Amino acid sequence: MVEKVFAIIEAKQEEYESLLEELVTIESYTPDKAGVDAVGKRICSFAKSKGFHVQVVPFEKAGNGILITWNENAPLPPIAFTGHIDTVFPVGTFEKPLFRKENGKYYGPGVSDMKGGLVVALLVMDALKDAGYRERQLKFILIGDEELSEGLSGEAGKAFIRDSARGCAAAMTLECGDGKHVTVGRKGSIRYKVHVKGKASHAGSEYAKGISAIKEAAWKVLEIEKPSDQEQITYNCGLFKGGTSPNTVPEEVEFTLYNRYWHMSQRQEIKEHVEGIIAQSYIPGTRSTFEVIGERYPMEDTEGNYALAAHINSVSQKYGFGERKPCLTSSGSDASYTTMAGVPSVCTVGPVGGFIHSKNEYMEADSLISSSELLAATIVELPNDFGKMEYERRTYGNN
Repeated sequence: MVEKVFAIIEAKQEEYESLLEELVTIESYTPDKAGVDAVGKRICSFAKSKGFHVQVVPFEKAGNGILITWNENAPLPPIAFTGHIDTVFPVGTFEKPLFRKENGKYYGPGVSDMKGGLVVALLVMDALKDAGYRERQLKFILIGDEELSEGLSGEAGKAFIRDSARGCAAAMTLECGDGKHVTVGRKGSIRYKVHVKGKASHAGSEYAKGISAIKEAAWKVLEIEKPSDQEQITYNCGLFKGGTSPNTVPEEVEFTLYNRYWHMSQRQEIKEHVEGIIAQSYIPGTRSTFEVIGERYPMEDTEGNYALAAHINSVSQKYGFGERKPCLTSSGSDASYTTMAGVPSVCTVGPVGGFIHSKNEYMEADSLISSSELLAATIVELPNDFGKMEYERRTYGNN
């Protein structure tokens, strides 16, 4: 079966390269719902042409969620792929043509983060269908605002991913990788917007009458970031907006705090640390408020995640794709929500790419085929009882 699937994947290379070019050429900046939905519509039409079932879940502000399924009556628990159709690039960031191929690499907005992964998922589903694979249902879960941590679709977007993945034997997020590692754990994050208010005055003649909001914010930033530890929790105050003029004691300032952490047990520690400092006034007369503007829970490194990574590594070496070691990654992805659903999950199993979130973003052209073949073989050779054991699962509030 595996060799047959490989032959089908290789025969479809030109078709799926064309699809990749189409998707990259449609710009899909996260806040641009029309652009994100345009990519989604093209994916839906393509999936329907292959005989897959397509369900669209509308969101008011975010690009719509999409669930593509095939082989619904299969006897074994399903396999889920997850991916996102948005990118970080505002329309017009890249010069035209948006997509190009040079020296064995594809270039363009979102080519590896993660439109290349979307194409790989569809290619794997298509090839398995044509090869006669019937053991498991395949699900492809797509979201439209991953780059904002589901900040536009909110809890409904996160629930869509979790609910769609529940009951699956395994879930694989097709973010780009390096061809050497499989991600089994990722950090979570909380984003705060902090507003500090003081009192304005002339910075010369009435300096003493002013209360500097920026000076208060500076104290807070120093205290908030003091315990940062690269290996555990990090705090970064990375965006500021405030003040009136160089000769005015600043009355107001606003800054954004972004922190990352490994385990849900650290979440309360972060909240107590940050919110306690925000509540305190270092400069008498200042007042501070905050709002949480985004949150992504961590992808806990469960036993099930390691088991799935070990299976991928075994298959990869068997078919000549090399060793794939499990790893932990400080950045986040939607693999956190499939893990939350109790499903053994891995990430960065899409095509090989680099310089993501930059104008030099690229994808290794030959990884379109090699990553598709590895994932297809992983599915074909997944043991029938995989995913039935009780894997370690932590508690995520009411989720």
